[in-house]
Formats: sequence, C-alpha cells, structure tokens
Amino acid sequence: MPTPTPSSLIGEPLQMPRSLWADTAINAPPLRPLESDASADVLVIGAGFTGLAAAIQLTEGGRSCIVVDAAEPGWGASGRNNGQVIAGLKQDPDVIEQRFPGDIGQRLVQFGAQAPAEVFALIKRLGIRCSASQRGWIQPAFSRTGIRAVKARHAAWSRRGVAVRLLEGAELATQLGTTRYQVGWLDPRGGSVQPLSYVRGLAWAAQYLGVRLYVGTHVQALLSRSGLWQAQTTGGTVRARQVIVATGAYAEHLVPGLRTSFVPVRTAQIATRPLPDTMRQAILPHGQVASDARQLLTSFRLSPDGRLVMGGSGATAGLDHSGIVPYLMRAGQDLFGELGPLQWEYQWSGYFAVTTDHLPHVHEPQRNLHIAVGCNGRGIAVSTALGGQLARRALGAAVEDLAVPVSGITGIPFHRFRGLGVQIATHYKRLQDRLG
Repeated sequence: MPTPTPSSLIGEPLQMPRSLWADTAINAPPLRPLESDASADVLVIGAGFTGLAAAIQLTEGGRSCIVVDAAEPGWGASGRNNGQVIAGLKQDPDVIEQRFPGDIGQRLVQFGAQAPAEVFALIKRLGIRCSASQRGWIQPAFSRTGIRAVKARHAAWSRRGVAVRLLEGAELATQLGTTRYQVGWLDPRGGSVQPLSYVRGLAWAAQYLGVRLYVGTHVQALLSRSGLWQAQTTGGTVRARQVIVATGAYAEHLVPGLRTSFVPVRTAQIATRPLPDTMRQAILPHGQVASDARQLLTSFRLSPDGRLVMGGSGATAGLDHSGIVPYLMRAGQDLFGELGPLQWEYQWSGYFAVTTDHLPHVHEPQRNLHIAVGCNGRGIAVSTALGGQLARRALGAAVEDLAVPVSGITGIPFHRFRGLGVQIATHYKRLQDRLG
C-alpha cells in the first residue's frame, strides 16, 4: 500500500479550494495515485499548465511520459487565477531587448508575444471546453506614471507590427464600463478562459494521448543514478531518462536552491453573484478583459455566467488573503459601484512565483533535468508556452534554439524574510500608486 499523501503542500491543504472556477469547471478525468514502481522516457512533476502542455507535446513527439501531482490538475495557480490570457512578459519589450541584445532578446520578446496564440491554438486543436474568448486585453491607467507606461507599451508593440489601439476619454470609458481611468491600450492578442476548465481539459487530452497521469502522488526525493532519474514518491519509484519540474510557486526542496530563487506571492480573486443584465451590458461590453497599470495592479473581467471577477496581490507571502479581499472589494466599488450594488459571493487565493528580474527562468542544474519557473502574473499564456519550450528541449532541441535563455539557479538573499519583504514592497507600491 502506498504511503498516505501529505495533507498539505507548503502549508496549503491539498483539497481543491472553493472558488467560482471550482464550482463551474468541467469535470476532471478519472485519476488515481501511483501505487507501484513505474518508468517512462520523461517524468513531469506538476500537473498545471506547464507540466501538462509539456507532456502533451512530448507524447505527440513519440516519448512515453508520466505526470505526477501531489494534489490534482490545476490545484495550484493554474486553477486559481483570474483567467486572463495576456501577451508579452512582465518586462516591456524594449527593456528585454536592452538586457539581452541581439537575437536572444528578440526571441524572448517574440516568445511572450506569441504565447496567447499558443494557448488558443491548443484549446482549438484539443477541443477543450473552457469558455475560451480572444477578444482582447485592455490595460488602463489613471496616474501620471501609469499613463506614461501605457503609452510607451502601446508604442513599443505598435513598432513591432501588432494592431494595438490607444484608448482615451469616452471611448475608454465605454470599453471598460467605468470613468475611473484616463488612458488605456487595447491588445487584440489577449483574451480569457475558465482556467480550471482549461487545465482539466489539458489533463483529459494528455490522458487520451497516452500520458500516465497520477494524482495524490507526492515526490519526496529526486536522484540521478547511472544515467537515470529516480523519483521516490508516496506510491512508488518512477524511473525516467529525463525529468521536467513544473511545480511553479509550489516548489519544495527537490532541486537544491529552486525554492529560494523566487518569491511566492499570494494573489486573491473575488467574484460577485451574477450581475443584472444592465450591469453586464455596461462592464467590458465587448468581451475584453482588463488589468490596470498600477504598481499593484487590479484585474477585472466578467465570468462566463456574468459575474464580475476581480483579482490582485497584497501584503502577504503567507496563506491568509483576508487583507487583500477588502482592497479588491473597495476597488470594485470604486470602479463599478455607480452601476449598481456588487454582491460578493466568492473569494479565493493562491501563490504565483515572482523572480527578481520579473522574467521567466529556465534551468538545467543537472543533465536531463529541465525546470521552468517565474511567470510573474502572466501565468496562463507564459506557463503554457514554457511547457512547449521544455518539451522541445527534452525532445532534443539545442539550448541555443530555445526562446527563453537557460540560466543557473540563483538564490535570493535573505529569502527567509520574504514575508516581511513582500509587506514592505506592497506598502511602497501602494504609496506609489497614490502619488501617481
């Protein structure tokens, strides 16, 4: 009999938290824990966007693949986010190309630019029922700093041939359903999904293609012996020639230094009861989604069943989101309260990984060990695209051919004080937002 699965991962219970997405998602495929030793060409640890996208591409490339997850597909950030599919990385393209001159920077910019297209193409090809919509993403601003950033991003992507639009005044207010912002830009590459349905759809597709997917299977140790990787789990040992670690912000101590190379930051989501038709028709009436340009951004969208869903991060690196939820409720009231009462029904939260340079990182600390981390709040598109990058590498692509540079794992100094650091950074960013 397998050893019982641990009841928590980094302090969080392993059952799926209640959320709007959990209550409305498609069913997950029937899955069981690993109960004996197993082997495959590639072992993937983590059944989120990155891990499942990688497993699908690997299987289609002729590799046998096992995916294990300590909980279930989408239990982490993949199933808890706002559901926005956004083009680009957290850093602006000019910044990326300045840091990585030449072809490397251009490929990294293009990687982020094309990431939403990969998501929507995958959904269409695999027939995933996740309320996918590619009607654009709006980034509005009201502060002087935010307006400058919005105009600069609009100009940067326009120079790169994207059909972006600058929105101002009455046009912006009509597009958003609020007069709170002054300037914004519309990126047609963006859109939305029901994120838990998307990740469960990937799990269904992976299983159909022959991926062996095990839930409730916690990897306790990862060792390399005689050219093979051995993962000791709660249900048996998995042997594989290559390993992909796709645990995102929920990394433990399987890979030395990985957990301290980023900061896990808690982001919360809140959702109203279904809105009256008059409010649905006023808020984002053309089906776009939005995330504003504040230092501590606020995301908002309508759910497939007509609820306002708002998201944002706050002054905590721990499990408690009680300080974030009131901030989001106030933001919702500030933006849309004049349209009618907002009756909040759901609140939930989870971790996402923030790297010091706000860029995704790909690591290969040992031969045939592939890791990706650090979507920095752009999780759906970037995570999916990272899965494709890791799969390409495991299928034999050269490091030089990857869009994301392979780097060493670098620990963050004083990582043990990350909770205090997040609090200080949050208060500072909120001060910046107030001062403009």
